[in-house]
Amino acid sequence: MPVLLRINHEKADVIFQVLTEKPSTQSELEVFMGGNTYNFIKTGNSWTLTGTNDSDDIDQTLIDAVAKALALRFRISSSQHVA
Repeated sequence: MPVLLRINHEKADVIFQVLTEKPSTQSELEVFMGGNTYNFIKTGNSWTLTGTNDSDDIDQTLIDAVAKALALRFRISSSQHVA
């Protein structure tokens, strides 16, 4: 069952849903946010997005805030490696 999470970013509530099964064991997470699906990929200590285009209005601070919430919720360690 997808997990629904909420954060406050720049004085706005952001609600997103983790679609990936067993997210604590993954280094790539599929996230539904703002009507779009994003793939968050963990490389080293940072997260990046794939599957986005120039029309998407998502900045790095929001990516970082969502990634932090994901890491805290699912206890994803910074030492996890991409397979």
